[in-house]
Amino acid sequence: MSITPESYYRAQDLVHRFWACIDEALDTPGPQFFTPDGELVIESFRAAGPEELNRYFAGRRQLSQTKGRTTRHIASNLRVLDAGPDRVTCQATITVFSGYGAKPIDLGTPSTLCDFVFDCVRQADGDWKLRRVEGWRIFAGGDTPDLSKAAADVKGAAQ
Repeated sequence: MSITPESYYRAQDLVHRFWACIDEALDTPGPQFFTPDGELVIESFRAAGPEELNRYFAGRRQLSQTKGRTTRHIASNLRVLDAGPDRVTCQATITVFSGYGAKPIDLGTPSTLCDFVFDCVRQADGDWKLRRVEGWRIFAGGDTPDLSKAAADVKGAAQ
């Protein structure tokens, strides 16, 4: 395995921009981070392809606005698992803080701690995209989202 500093930086930047989008701190539509065949998998939840990813990101944003929920996902311990000239697979620990109401929100303990793996690939135009993002919860608090509802929403089963 060999990785250039530029490839590491681009993968790291992609991971951080993805979380900024999840936290609604970046105004880039979530599906734009993924390849056309990209997928997001969190335990039993799976959103694959542009249509399902669009539903996931739109539903997440609407639910946050409806409930007045704010999140911040902190990516730490980013490490490279595998790399090639046009791809990087990395893993990070994600610590999630969440709360409700007007900012500043009272700071409590993290609501969730997860491990995530990111498959990042360089496109023909030089841009980097996510082919697959996979995560699993290590610690989960009372404010952890219901993944079965999210999975149904993504498939269009719940409106």
